[in-house]
Parts: sequence; structure tokens; C-alpha cells
Amino acid sequence: MTTVQANCHLDNDTCVPQKRRLASNLVVAFAAICVTACMDVQHPPASWGNIAPAMQPEDCVPFSATYSNHGERSDGFAVLLATWLYPRKAPTRGIDKDLIEAETVTLELAGTILSVTMNGPRGAFHRWSFEKSKHQLTCLDAGLRISQGGDRSGQNVAAVGSDAIDLYQRQDDLIVNSHGSEVGIALMIPMGDHHSVWARFPIQPSGRAD
Repeated sequence: MTTVQANCHLDNDTCVPQKRRLASNLVVAFAAICVTACMDVQHPPASWGNIAPAMQPEDCVPFSATYSNHGERSDGFAVLLATWLYPRKAPTRGIDKDLIEAETVTLELAGTILSVTMNGPRGAFHRWSFEKSKHQLTCLDAGLRISQGGDRSGQNVAAVGSDAIDLYQRQDDLIVNSHGSEVGIALMIPMGDHHSVWARFPIQPSGRAD
């Protein structure tokens, strides 16, 4: 006859104190949280040159040029500028195909409003804007920051965060840094996300405004 001490459980003929089992359960729970915490942090290659620090002067630098919609991420993957710059909370029905097939994207800063114009095949044309007065646009040193917001909600998901896109205009291309973070709950499990992805898009011939 096997005698089991009080406050102990049998597990493979081994008596495991409840405190130890509780600690083990906490480790498992902590591991589950770690598994749901995602990080995708990239850095621009040195060959792209020096990127200006994200300082915030009062006045925005002049910003007007036309770029190819097709760019390259720092990890070599292809990326589309129109899909990155399209407002996150705006509906995409009827426009998603145009964003993917777009040929050029024109950026034009007039005062405190940044207009984005997308041109594609078969006369596809779409325009949207970001306004500083609505806290959608921030001036950077030699660039601009578009704030997209990061809130998400849906079935079994609730999260809050912040997403932003930094634009650095150079002579031959546009350097873009999409970055942000997010925390919340998915399927009753805490989750976290942090990302920073870099890409560049070539300027089109005669694409820079005078």
C-alpha cells in the first residue's frame, strides 16, 4: 500500500509538492506568453547611406516627388509603397487591386497636409491625404512621420498599439521605415508585437518637383 503525504500528488510514482507544481504551471504560462510575443526588427543596410535621426522640428522639410510603387525591403523582399501608405482604417474594397497594380506613387506636401496620389494601369487613380492638424502627420529631421494607429478588435482579439511610417526623401530614392508596437489579448492569451521594417523606393525620372 502506497502512502501519499498530505498536499502531494502522485505523478509517475513521484510525490510532487503543490508549490512545485504551481511554479511549474507558472513557467508554462509564462512560456505561452513569450511564444505569442512577436518581434520583427530590421535595420537599413550600410549601403543605403546615413539615415537622418527621427528628430521633430517645428516645420516640415519640403517634400514632393514621384516614386515607383515597387520597392525593396532591407531583407531583400519586394514591397509595394501604395499598400504601406494607404490609410490603415480606410476601406479597401474596390481599391485593393489598384494598390497592388499601381505603377507610381506621388507624395506632395502642401503646408501641413501630405497628399498621396497613386497611378496605375487602365487609368487607375486614387488620392488620399494625411493632416498635421489631425495628428496624422509629424515633421522629422529631413523627413515625415505618418501615424496610422494600431488598435485592433474582433472575435477573440482585443489589442491597442501604435503604428507609424517614417519617410526620408533622398536624391535618388525614398527610404521608408514602418514601425510600431502592440499589446493585447488573443484567445484569452496575452500577446505582444514589435516591428521595424525598412524599405526603399526609386524616384521616377523627372519625378522630383522643382
